[in-house]
Amino acid sequence: MTEEKAPQQQQQQEQQQEERPQQPQPYRRKDLLQYPFVKKAILSRNLQPLAQLINFALFTFVIATGFIGISLGAKNLAVVFTWILWSVLLALVLTPLMGRSWCFMCPVVWPGEIIQRKLWRRFGTSSLGNRRWPRVLQNVWLQDFIFLTFASWMVVLVTQPFVTAVAVILLMFVAVVTFSLFPRRQFCRRLCPMGSFIGLYSSFSPVEVRVKDRDTCLIPPEKGGCHKECYVGSEKGYGCPWYEFPQNMVSDVDCGLCTECFKTCPLDNIALNVRPFEVELESEQVKRKPDEAWRSMILLALPIVYTAVLFGPWSWIKNWGDLLLYNSSVGLTQHIFYVLLVADVVLGLLPGLHYLASLGAKFLAEPKGVSARTLFVNYAYAYIPLGLMLWVGFNFSLIMMEWSYIPVVASDPLGAGWNLLGTTHLSWMPFALPIPIAEIAFALLGVFFSLKVGYTTLRRMFPDKMQAIMALIPFAVLTATLAIIFLWFYV
Repeated sequence: MTEEKAPQQQQQQEQQQEERPQQPQPYRRKDLLQYPFVKKAILSRNLQPLAQLINFALFTFVIATGFIGISLGAKNLAVVFTWILWSVLLALVLTPLMGRSWCFMCPVVWPGEIIQRKLWRRFGTSSLGNRRWPRVLQNVWLQDFIFLTFASWMVVLVTQPFVTAVAVILLMFVAVVTFSLFPRRQFCRRLCPMGSFIGLYSSFSPVEVRVKDRDTCLIPPEKGGCHKECYVGSEKGYGCPWYEFPQNMVSDVDCGLCTECFKTCPLDNIALNVRPFEVELESEQVKRKPDEAWRSMILLALPIVYTAVLFGPWSWIKNWGDLLLYNSSVGLTQHIFYVLLVADVVLGLLPGLHYLASLGAKFLAEPKGVSARTLFVNYAYAYIPLGLMLWVGFNFSLIMMEWSYIPVVASDPLGAGWNLLGTTHLSWMPFALPIPIAEIAFALLGVFFSLKVGYTTLRRMFPDKMQAIMALIPFAVLTATLAIIFLWFYV
């Protein structure tokens, strides 16, 4: 299973990561591998393929219902399963509590990874030509663009089973092509739209993959150390498909929880830790990047936009978002206006307000050597807790309002008049009572952690405590304002 090193790209990355200083770990953490049943599951070579196979079979059936089932989204399994059950489970449970756990069991990449690992290796390579990913695309801009493209089709996706089925097939096709042309999981790192969401918010997850003792990793092979099997692979497993080097990992944004490093490490030096939620965002070892800063703001704006579209009093916005609602140029024109409206809010209004807050922070704190641009990038990471909590709130309201569709389509997945479970008679039964209280709790939790992370970030940038407090004021006002706008739709 030994991975071939990608020319130059992997070598340069390994050299850079070896030069990175060790991350201090003063925070409380607990290694889950101390429990034998957890360790046995993680080290099993069958668990991940089995989980992927089950999900692949399930999504294959879901795709089929999108093509041959009833066209009414509320009565079709493709829409109800994907956008009411799966997406809610992803945003409400998996990502907040287990980080990139969905990547561990993702069925979208399963066919491509099988082709890469089983077929191409017979020809002595991990991909066709062993190509390097283009340097200009070694960032998250393309991935965020793809995510926004799907976001602009949100209304169509959640109402049209056929479009949902086509979207899933398209993702699988692109994954197969990418896995065939490039080594390892470049699709997951650079193209997968869900990777934008899961990757960013895994930094606020209580689960992390870290080495137990970095000094153990630094022991030379001739003195009993390892040969970096976690990165290059061995007979026990593959080299990290995500190009992560556990020895110097300080962030879980690009760790797909594939568990290969647990299997390949000959020194049993990899831990699966439970940690406090905010420690990664407060770590000074994590490099702040402009592309990830923009991703933070994009994902912060979208749950507010989605809430306004689906639960707001302006039904015309939702109608504009459904490109297939009108069979005329009028419908196309309205959809273009809808896309431009979403783009203006996500790429213009919110980043603009954040930049104004950065200018305000610079004016109030009067820092020396700290530019508004630096504040813009560094503080954007503090919005991650609020953004995740708004996504949790949006999906909580969605499942509370639409849960009754699940037993109906489970009993009649094609809308063909079946009654397999005896639940097709159920009518729409929203459970709206707990929504306002829950939304307030989610928003307050997000504001609290965002301000906590924000203050820690500013305190690291400014030597004087009062400077950090003054700089925090504009950001705190913006954070509270966004939370209030979100709550206005529910309370």
